[in-house]
Amino acid sequence: METLPDSAEVPGAGGAPALQRTARLAREAGLASLAAEAERAAERIGEGRFYVACVGQFKRGKSTLLNALIGELLLPAGVVPVTSVVTIVRYGAERSARVRFATGAWEAIALESLADYVSQEQNPDNAKGVEAVEVFVPAKLLEAGMCLVDTPGVGSVFAGATRATRAFVPHIDAALVVLGADPPISGEELALVEDVAGEVETLIFVMGKADRLDESERQEASRFAARVLEKCLGRPVDPILHVSATERLHGNGPVRDWDVLVGHLGDLARHAGAGLVKAAEERAISQLARRLVGGIDEQLGALQRPIEETEQRLRALRHSTGEMERALGDLRYLLAAEQDRVKRSLVQERSRFLQHALGEALIELHDAVAALGKKTAADIREDAMTSARDIARRHLDRWLLQQQPITEQQYRQAAQRFVDLANGFLAGFAAAKDLGLDQLPPSLGSEGGLRGRGHLFYTELLHLAGSSWLGWILDRVTPRSRAIRSAAEYLERLLSSNSARIQNDLIERVDESRRGLEADIRVRLTEALETAERALDRARDRHIRGREAVRSETERLAALRKQATDLTASR
Repeated sequence: METLPDSAEVPGAGGAPALQRTARLAREAGLASLAAEAERAAERIGEGRFYVACVGQFKRGKSTLLNALIGELLLPAGVVPVTSVVTIVRYGAERSARVRFATGAWEAIALESLADYVSQEQNPDNAKGVEAVEVFVPAKLLEAGMCLVDTPGVGSVFAGATRATRAFVPHIDAALVVLGADPPISGEELALVEDVAGEVETLIFVMGKADRLDESERQEASRFAARVLEKCLGRPVDPILHVSATERLHGNGPVRDWDVLVGHLGDLARHAGAGLVKAAEERAISQLARRLVGGIDEQLGALQRPIEETEQRLRALRHSTGEMERALGDLRYLLAAEQDRVKRSLVQERSRFLQHALGEALIELHDAVAALGKKTAADIREDAMTSARDIARRHLDRWLLQQQPITEQQYRQAAQRFVDLANGFLAGFAAAKDLGLDQLPPSLGSEGGLRGRGHLFYTELLHLAGSSWLGWILDRVTPRSRAIRSAAEYLERLLSSNSARIQNDLIERVDESRRGLEADIRVRLTEALETAERALDRARDRHIRGREAVRSETERLAALRKQATDLTASR
């Protein structure tokens, strides 16, 4: 392969010479995907672009928020998880869009067909092989180089969506974290924020869909989320901003913290953009150069070892993978026992909740009905039933807010056995130096909490809130006492039925989270084995060509490795 001079530039990249050299070395080393990644990084650094990614759990309203920030409905949004592909919104004199496929090829598309490529419904599990989508708009907020990034929601029922978002984390320069109130922050969402915070300093927290909650609910959710975030990140977080993107798009409703959010982003673009671009360059060079050295070492190691030795080690690793599968099967029974303990704990907590909450709730109901004053029998009954629903909802929400972190902690403790076992096997692969496996998939981090998707909704048992013909007569004979009795019975049923729904939803989320973790472990092990087999195939090819070919290739790779290590040593 012909060696290009150091001055050779990546087409379209007007700067970032170290990234251009990284791309050149990666191409010479035969690491095409790494070279393409370095070229894209050099291009965006050269153009002074930095990424502000909108991240959070699925259905937080991220796409709608970005639409409101750019002032028009461009990104698809809906009532089900929509975004399945990372979408970058950047400045352009004319509105347009383009798609990059896994092959690396770009294709211009009409804005009207955006959903065909980025939505789960029209591109299920990214069957079209889309790597990224770029949308160009003449938005003033983006003129200085800021790019707003719409990411698939974590915790979605579509597992690929979560993987796509996590894969984009190393490219994030600042993050717009969109929280909600149901729950304020999930375990998987918290783990994502922790990952992002490990890469960047600038985090802006937003409580979305503020129009759907009253002030007390928003403040309670914000306080809870802030406590959890500060404990997780080990530092104070800025005040959580309350906004409604839907209201801003329609130009109605209170402004709340919208102007503060836009001001933060404007300040970021004007005063911090250059620093973020520089930090992105340093981060990209460090990450890509490290991967480049690892990829070269993998090839060198496979060349320098006898093929028989490598094949023997690979057989041992295949055997270890089989042992891991059997160990996972055994551990599944242990985890099932742990899950049963979590379930029993939930049943007991629900019983305690009902014993405690029912008495308080009935007192609140009695006071509410007593305050109704002189009203008709129908009004008294209707108001009493409404009060019962409101009181039940408050108590149930409070219990959910308290119980979910407890259940997540119990799940994390049980799941850690899975994580430790998987990481032990991955460490065994990494220790196989004779295979040169420097590009192994990363080890699994600690489980952040319940990754399973919640399906909770409260029932209002409306058939119990109505009045029969006999009840209509009795309401008129003893309106207030009858209303209190009926509402009390209704309140008790609401608390009982919906607390059971909370309990069962948490149990289902534990089950789903465990299945997701098992799938992740198997993916990591499969990737590790495939990496080892690719190294063996490359080594076989060189040895077939003869001793001189092996010597020549070894010298070439060693020279490339020295240049790659010089990239980071000089910084």
